[in-house]
Amino acid sequence: MMARGALCKTQILVWGGLLLLGLAWIGAIDVATVYADPPPPDGACIGCHQDNQRVFTLPSGEELPLLALPGELAASPHNRSGEVEVGCTSCHLGPTRYRYPHPTKPAQSRDEYTALASQNCQECHVYHNPLHRNAEDEEPVANVAPADLPNCVECHGSHAIAPVAQIAEAMAPNCLACHTEQAEDWAQALIAPRTGLGEGADGYVGSRTCLGCHTDNYLGWGDTLHARTIHDPSLAPDAILADFEQPELALSFGLADVKYVIGQKWQQRFIAETEEGELLVLPGQWNIATQEWVVDHRAEGETVNWRTECSFCHVTGLDTAAWEFQEFGIGCEDCHGPGEAHADAPEEVAVFSEPDDQVCGACHSRGESLEGHPFPASYQPGDTLTDHFTFTADETTLWPDGSAKIHNQQYTDWIQSNKMQESDELTCSTCHVAHEKGLGPSQTILPTNELCSGCHAEKTTLARHIPYHQQAITKRDFACNDCHIPLMATSAVEYDIHNHTFSQPNPQGSLEYGGVEFQPNACNQCHTDQAETAEWAAETINWAKENYSIVRTEYVFEPGPTPVAPPVPTPLPSVGERHEVSAYVDFAWVRPFFFAGLGLVGLILLLLAGRWFWSRRASDA
Repeated sequence: MMARGALCKTQILVWGGLLLLGLAWIGAIDVATVYADPPPPDGACIGCHQDNQRVFTLPSGEELPLLALPGELAASPHNRSGEVEVGCTSCHLGPTRYRYPHPTKPAQSRDEYTALASQNCQECHVYHNPLHRNAEDEEPVANVAPADLPNCVECHGSHAIAPVAQIAEAMAPNCLACHTEQAEDWAQALIAPRTGLGEGADGYVGSRTCLGCHTDNYLGWGDTLHARTIHDPSLAPDAILADFEQPELALSFGLADVKYVIGQKWQQRFIAETEEGELLVLPGQWNIATQEWVVDHRAEGETVNWRTECSFCHVTGLDTAAWEFQEFGIGCEDCHGPGEAHADAPEEVAVFSEPDDQVCGACHSRGESLEGHPFPASYQPGDTLTDHFTFTADETTLWPDGSAKIHNQQYTDWIQSNKMQESDELTCSTCHVAHEKGLGPSQTILPTNELCSGCHAEKTTLARHIPYHQQAITKRDFACNDCHIPLMATSAVEYDIHNHTFSQPNPQGSLEYGGVEFQPNACNQCHTDQAETAEWAAETINWAKENYSIVRTEYVFEPGPTPVAPPVPTPLPSVGERHEVSAYVDFAWVRPFFFAGLGLVGLILLLLAGRWFWSRRASDA
């Protein structure tokens, strides 16, 4: 009897062990047959899907076509013959790797499906949503685009993806899938690149590239004078403000001769293109304020080559070797430096993100470069401007006190301002904005008096600040810049540009230099009657100082450290350096080991249980 019991227990142990081993073997065989390692080549997928006319119906009732045309895949930037190998299974792999039949899709609707598919894109590409929201202000949750914004697949497509050079053409129909009320030419104009002439300098890619991640900044900048400094009238006929049909017009050229037009605020100048492709400045200027023509005798008497004499301050990415440039207008890279490396790897390569005053000074100053050009041809944001440029001391462009006599010298005015230079916190961008029109004149952040009173609050009550103007205050509105940033330089008409030295009104200076015609001052820009001479203005100021307690603000500008040049930014890595994307780790080998280990542990436990049971029976007997 005991022998029979022992035999029975032995059989139970043997069969149990065989069962556990069988389970482990089945698990191992299942992995080997169902999970392909490596995944199958694209040919296996295309063989089934290249003529597959069926559709897959989602729970929402929407249908997904199962057709994948080989021609579309071959023309895509993801083509395996290209630099980056991206195949079918690079995108169509679930969490358990490829298998057939395909696992059930978790998406309930087409929107969910494209949103999940877009997660694959962001394994290699930085999340962005051009024209919809700034990616820098919108951190995607788990790399999924917000529900109210289009995702990667909706904009770029799935299989028929356009290369970068063709995006402006190919994407327009995708825009109209949402913007059904618009026409295709609207979408094409919206996403068309801003062109230049030729290739331009190395590393420059144009402002349109910035649109993808910095949408708000790009769109706001598009409304500024910087973006609209030069136009092609054949593409933007409304850019011509001049009247070419004035009967008294005595110019040597007409509208038909104009290839490009420069300026939108003070004056307009015009450029002609010769048969050889040279761009020459035409000898006539249209003054916008007075609506009249002025003949430019300098341009009439000599040939002014626009590329070599003017172009740097009207274009982006100028290559002075070939005189080609990336983009018309003052674009993003004029202030932030060449952007190609940053566009390729935005999380790894930075641009000059906070432009300093020297960036503005590159164009808002006059002088000569090391190469002999009237602009700092080799300067890039982050450099020290004076390493590339020597400011002019020409009396035809400067007043005797060193301030600007003609336009485009605000920076050289600024660096003369001792009080402004004493504060590290005061820069051009303290008052002016670059990414929008601003709320005040000349792209200032706020209207003039509001802007100044931000620092000079005690000067807001003008009756206390300028008590000797008490009667005048009741008759006209005074602006701070009437006295402290007076109109003393000329662009189109006499004195239409503000002096930027931020000096106190100085009629005494006019007396020292021979009169207001030789050295203007703030007082006599308003006081122009015959009796209101510079001498009278100086005496009035002296009398006011003796009879009134003038509110002063020296405490606002406490002495600070001597200004130093901004540091040169860290050199950009080589162009083409990309994100380091974590590779997909293959864990298919884990499953057979898991089942084999499970079987072994189970067998050991069964043997231990049998031994315990056997010892109990023996002790009971």
